[in-house]
Amino acid sequence: MHKHCLIGLCAVAVMLAPPAAGAAGDEAETAKLEKQRCPRPSEFASVFSFGYGSDRMPTDDAKFEKLLAKIEAGGFNVVHCSYTPKRLELCKAGGVRMMIDFLDAANHHVYKNVDGAKAVAAKVAGDRGVWGYNIWNESFGKTGPGRRRDILNVRRWDPTHPAYCGTYRTYGMRHLAGSDVFGYYDYHWKRGPHYHFPHLMSYWRAAKANDSRFYRWVSTDSGLAGKGNFNRSLYTANTSVACGLKGILWFIGTRMMNLATLEWTTIGGDITKVNAEIMPLSRELAGLGNPVAVHTTPITKTLKDRALPDGKTSMLPGGLEKHAFGKDFWIQPVGGEFVMGVFKDARNRDAVFVANHNTYAEQAVKLKLAKPLKVHMFSRKQRKWQPLDVADNTITFKLPPAGGELLRFEK
Repeated sequence: MHKHCLIGLCAVAVMLAPPAAGAAGDEAETAKLEKQRCPRPSEFASVFSFGYGSDRMPTDDAKFEKLLAKIEAGGFNVVHCSYTPKRLELCKAGGVRMMIDFLDAANHHVYKNVDGAKAVAAKVAGDRGVWGYNIWNESFGKTGPGRRRDILNVRRWDPTHPAYCGTYRTYGMRHLAGSDVFGYYDYHWKRGPHYHFPHLMSYWRAAKANDSRFYRWVSTDSGLAGKGNFNRSLYTANTSVACGLKGILWFIGTRMMNLATLEWTTIGGDITKVNAEIMPLSRELAGLGNPVAVHTTPITKTLKDRALPDGKTSMLPGGLEKHAFGKDFWIQPVGGEFVMGVFKDARNRDAVFVANHNTYAEQAVKLKLAKPLKVHMFSRKQRKWQPLDVADNTITFKLPPAGGELLRFEK
């Protein structure tokens, strides 16, 4: 991220590096901790954050309570903040879970104030009002072994909640292989859209290989400083979900909301609209786990709905060159340009999440099935599964610009 984040503004599986000396006890305990996994978050997370490293949340409890009501109404189900007993009480009353900022050096820092962090973890272990902990969000540099130490320490202190540990892009991600929830930041709208899918594929493979879930920080202004852009933010969310994303930490909260009045800015209003599209699916998405495969159609326009580079008329998106639909796959694309994550639900039924490759143009999706199946689509408005018509083993539906849809298949 940026240096100012630390003052509160805000691929594949490989062998783990050796732990920091004395960080996780003897080798047997370390091996046990590395394999240990906490209970999975039961919902896709939309995380409201003012940053990390210091407490920028309202210190007045009544105002904090108003903030919780505001963000809950805006579709956020997790708030990232420093812990106090009263704040946690208010979170539970308001239906928003707390991601405890373990980078708050003044109160409970994961390695600068170990006793404070350990005491908080022991106090909230098993508490359903707690999402878990945030223990790192920057590039590791040479501190990868320290980050692994922190992951194992928090796991020892509280085995009932995950600790989010993230890096910049994929730098040092090998140190995250034992995480319950790990992730990254890279604001592709600002720093290069061509990085979007390569990073997602790296984290998808690592999450599958290590029985983990991955989240990512997403910039709220989507490359348009001070303006925001609903379509761009929705594109990032939906295409990431298709690749297995299980949570978004929105960066930076102070751009989303006026701290004095607790009113949404234009940017914040855009993010609440994204939440309205994603969060009705929160339990369904969490229950699907990691995709078993990711497939893509070719594209004829860029993600900004412009002509392809170098005079091309069709291409596979960068980072997905090895993920074209195979001819023997049981779903074949007949119309539309999209990326598809393929999942198994808790009852071992096939499910797919289809996300529009185009931020600004609708897609008429047409899928040909290899066998007769019942197909349901999850309705956000009804918040339940609705049957889709199947004709000649074929289904059709519209994907709005930047849109995504969740489908389920049964015999």
